[in-house]
Amino acid sequence: MNEKLFLLFICFTFLFSNAADCANAKVSEKINVFAVVSPNIEAAAIKASEILHKEQGLEAFPFMGYQVHCTLYMTQYPAEARDEVRSKIKRLADGVREFRVSTTGLEITSGNWFFINLERNRNLQALSDAVVKLLSPLRVPSDFIPDWAKSMPNKVEYISKYGSPNVFDEFNPHLTLTASTDGEKLANFLETHFESDFAQNISGEIIAIGYGIADRNGQIEKPIEIFPLRHK
Repeated sequence: MNEKLFLLFICFTFLFSNAADCANAKVSEKINVFAVVSPNIEAAAIKASEILHKEQGLEAFPFMGYQVHCTLYMTQYPAEARDEVRSKIKRLADGVREFRVSTTGLEITSGNWFFINLERNRNLQALSDAVVKLLSPLRVPSDFIPDWAKSMPNKVEYISKYGSPNVFDEFNPHLTLTASTDGEKLANFLETHFESDFAQNISGEIIAIGYGIADRNGQIEKPIEIFPLRHK
């Protein structure tokens, strides 16, 4: 084999090996496991979103057709783990009864996200904790800590251990209306509607657990599957 042919052989072997490695590499996906609220609470989120769009020109997620949800646990998983993720969620849902929950009003966060907050009652906290314990062993390990979390030791620890900053005592249940947007328009809306029905405490229930692929804002355009909880 002359020198040119040998070099071509080496290059071909290297390229083929890299292509095979890429083909075999694990593809990960961000899965949001969420609680589904009862229709009366969902309707309040949709109503608030519609008025927000009409009066302030802001497009809220429920208005755009995204799943109204309360995130229980969101992190990255290898694509091949999806069936096991599904199995564990279904098994959990089969063993949990519907339970009461209430909204606790509207909130504009420091980053100008807009929430309808939910009370962090014992049952909702326990459901989130159970999901984290069941699914965190399946996640993709990562050492990445976002800059915003580096000054918060609790969140750094939870990201390292569970791939999410918002678990256990950092769990903050809410329904997201918008991601970061025009804070002045949100403030105007809040001032106008602080007495509206959707801004009040609304009593309802958690009725199901679902999961879906999350976008960069943690939103689910179309759930993969939703499992109803057991009736009381």
